[in-house]
Amino acid sequence: MNFDIPTLLVAAALTSAVAAGARVLLWRMHPEVAGLAQWMWAGIASPLALLLIAGHVALSMLPLLSLAQILIVGGLILAWDGFSRFTGRPRASTPILTTIGAITLGTIGLAHFEGSISVRSFTNAALIAALSGLIARDLLSAARAKRVAMRATGWAYGANAVFFLGRAILVARAVHGDGQWNPDGYAALPLLWWSGITVAITLGMVLMTGERLQASLDRQISVDPLTGVLNRRAFQLLSEKEKDWAQRHDRSLSLMMMDLDHFKQVNDHLGHGGGDDILRHFVAVSKLVLRGKDALCRIGGEEFVAVLPDTTAAQALAAAERLRAAFAEGSERAAPAASVLPFAITVSIGVSELGPDEDIDSALSRADAALYRAKAAGRNRCESAYPLACAPSQT
Repeated sequence: MNFDIPTLLVAAALTSAVAAGARVLLWRMHPEVAGLAQWMWAGIASPLALLLIAGHVALSMLPLLSLAQILIVGGLILAWDGFSRFTGRPRASTPILTTIGAITLGTIGLAHFEGSISVRSFTNAALIAALSGLIARDLLSAARAKRVAMRATGWAYGANAVFFLGRAILVARAVHGDGQWNPDGYAALPLLWWSGITVAITLGMVLMTGERLQASLDRQISVDPLTGVLNRRAFQLLSEKEKDWAQRHDRSLSLMMMDLDHFKQVNDHLGHGGGDDILRHFVAVSKLVLRGKDALCRIGGEEFVAVLPDTTAAQALAAAERLRAAFAEGSERAAPAASVLPFAITVSIGVSELGPDEDIDSALSRADAALYRAKAAGRNRCESAYPLACAPSQT
């Protein structure tokens, strides 16, 4: 099958230009997202490189081909740097970048003196394969379960690495010598592939950014900004999910209702900044005491609730006592001025175990009643809720 190579080059350049335009718009819309600027410049490098190659085909000017090779490799390095910034991974070290640059410039010089297109083609394909493989490795290792777009983009770069590795092998085996611009499938296929993979990767970048923005939005609506734990809305969703699971599998589920003692006086003595320090300190202590599968939520002011899966009332009460003691012991370190308070900074806790067919509101109400019994008994205490059948009427 024969192709008109100059036409393919122009078509590939136009496709890359459209993809570059999409990346520019992506960066303009979300300049706060790390890595998008590097993706944009990498996208711009691609159509410029293809136009330079087209210029070489038309004018037989080797310097144009050399500049194109520099742009292609430089664009991939920029994309790699952008993905590193986006995922928060360590960026490429200076020795690695220096090595890549030296290889690129060395092969350009060698090809210039030998007049060999094959040397350029082999090195360019090998560098594209290597850089694409590095990007694929970083993306696939950074992608979590819900990061579908990141995984898909990683696989796209992996496919690109395999394709250009095959391209390098074919060139090394002199499949078609130095006649790289002959209109056969071997010459045209890389251009067709480059057009398709550029669009696929750009789409992946757009979707990855969407995933990042959605995750940020989800965090804003489910996480308390002061303490970093779940908020009331997230507690309602999580507790219902855990209730359904526990009742379906006949497992225990307990709630721990917590209220910091004398917190109004804490704010009066330390100011709201000092009170915020106390809240953050309480969260830090709670995370040390609670298990990884337990969920801590701030439901308002100085009130917190913890959801404890696979936990009986007795186990929840023991955990509450450990938390109460740990917080009381370390509270003076929570704020610089805490030691001057005329009272200790403590917490009162009430716990309840979800009964058969009981709803979350009922279990939470019983835990809240136990909390107020702890307050009435002198604070800095833990109390267990009455069993569901024995709970006093709330009317």
